Amino acid sequence: MPGLGDADVIVTALGKQGAVFTVKSKMQVCLVVFALFSTVALAATGSTTTTWDCCKPACSDTRNTNTLKLGLTGIAAACYKNNTLLDPKITGAASNACFGSSGTAYSCKTYQPIIVNSTFSYVFAGNWQTANCCKCFHVTWTSGAGKGKSMIVQVINSFGVSTGDFDLYTPGGGVGGLQACQSQYGAPKQGWGSQYGGVQSLSQCSQLPASLQDGCKWRFNWAGGTVNGWSTTYNQVTCPTELTDISRCSA
Repeated sequence: MPGLGDADVIVTALGKQGAVFTVKSKMQVCLVVFALFSTVALAATGSTTTTWDCCKPACSDTRNTNTLKLGLTGIAAACYKNNTLLDPKITGAASNACFGSSGTAYSCKTYQPIIVNSTFSYVFAGNWQTANCCKCFHVTWTSGAGKGKSMIVQVINSFGVSTGDFDLYTPGGGVGGLQACQSQYGAPKQGWGSQYGGVQSLSQCSQLPASLQDGCKWRFNWAGGTVNGWSTTYNQVTCPTELTDISRCSA
């Protein structure tokens, strides 16, 4: 059997999909274990909900995103009704389709979840404060059918959730109190499924336009359920290009 000096210790650190440390001494074992548990101890806790209201994201509005104050690079992308990207020069001041019939700015269909493998995804979300606009967080479920699965989540929206919670952008995830899906996609007035919580089964995803169905199915095929109310741990990480190339912003 190999001695301690040859042992390989595999550490899954928060904010990383995995890292391999080659341990050369008992002292290094102690340092690795200490670093791992220190990181875990610093992780905050919260839960997840879902949304897809088709509104212009709050982080696309210059009234919510003082780039000098928040240290942002750009603001979150928004789209026209047909999902064509708004010019970044006019995105910030463009009227939100959820705030009147004259609104021209909507959420983009590209904000659907991105599956990397069976236990890891990239996701966009709403958050509890605009100060988190365009920031990214490594989020791991600690309860629910998705327990143990993790995501890197980028915040593109704000308001409407409790501190520590992430309102995951998933088509058919519920339109909430304000919505533009009726205008953008011809959705029912209360949205697809329930107004809060959205569709409740994989089969109900067929109610959505074809361009949104994969994002709807993500909850049931990848996460394993509705994801509403599932507990999490999370901590801030550097945003990956897989998200920033879509959102056009980072923090």
